[in-house]
Amino acid sequence: MSYVLSYYRNLISDKILAAYEKLKKADSYSHDACSIITEISYLTSEYLSSLPAIELQSKVKGKHYFAFAANEKYSRAINKALFQLDAEEWDSLATSIVQGAFDQFDNPNIDKILYSTAISFCASIDLIKSRDQKTPGTFFEYFIAFLYAWRLRCSPIREIQVLNLDGDTKLKTDFIFDLGQGQNKFHLPVKTSTRERAIMLWAHQRLLDGVYGVGTFMGTPVCLAETKTDKRKREVVEICTPRQWQVYQIHIARLKRVYYLDVPEEYQKLDQATPKIIVRPFSQFFKEWKELSPN
Repeated sequence: MSYVLSYYRNLISDKILAAYEKLKKADSYSHDACSIITEISYLTSEYLSSLPAIELQSKVKGKHYFAFAANEKYSRAINKALFQLDAEEWDSLATSIVQGAFDQFDNPNIDKILYSTAISFCASIDLIKSRDQKTPGTFFEYFIAFLYAWRLRCSPIREIQVLNLDGDTKLKTDFIFDLGQGQNKFHLPVKTSTRERAIMLWAHQRLLDGVYGVGTFMGTPVCLAETKTDKRKREVVEICTPRQWQVYQIHIARLKRVYYLDVPEEYQKLDQATPKIIVRPFSQFFKEWKELSPN
């Protein structure tokens, strides 16, 4: 690799990380958050467009994946059908969101836009840094919180009051969106993947149910994907535990929805099972959020 190309990529990498630091300080329900995410979208698109794409062997029925390569490393698997390296698409969608014109945005590729924006940052960090799962996960949290905040027109909170014998105590929690008295309240856990941590989605919901009453907060977690890549064999699998999910749904708490940007088929089938767990593409939230009810 030439010195010029290496310098160019390092320059963009530094800008991506600087923008990420700014995003962590921004209110999700702010124009600053929108402009920073848009900046990140353009930067990651520019960075990834300079890299080679490597085909991966998909063990997931009906899905095909690839990865970007740099510095003798591979990024996480990227779903070909959902990916498009076009930051202008995100820019257009983001503008519609903050202008309150989401309902008029009829682009059929909303799922692709959301997935591409999220996975581009995650893939970039996979290559820029080493063994860093926190940075992609934190960005994904802020990205989804931004989308929720502007769709619901309110800022999230990250802690709640818990009454105990010694008085009021604040408890750290996932994103909470409270639309006001008599209106919906959303509990939003955000994960790039669940794997062995899936139980936390239900455990946090159980905590809220115990403190405020069942049905006060609707659990609507959002996840990126459930893929795992064997870098040596260049193979991609989806790791799903549908039977465990059903046990959690029966015995711990009830989640209203589980949204994915790359929906695993094994989980999407759960809306036909007992107990029913409704798993949908994340874009559906924007269309159905008003119709969701605690019961």
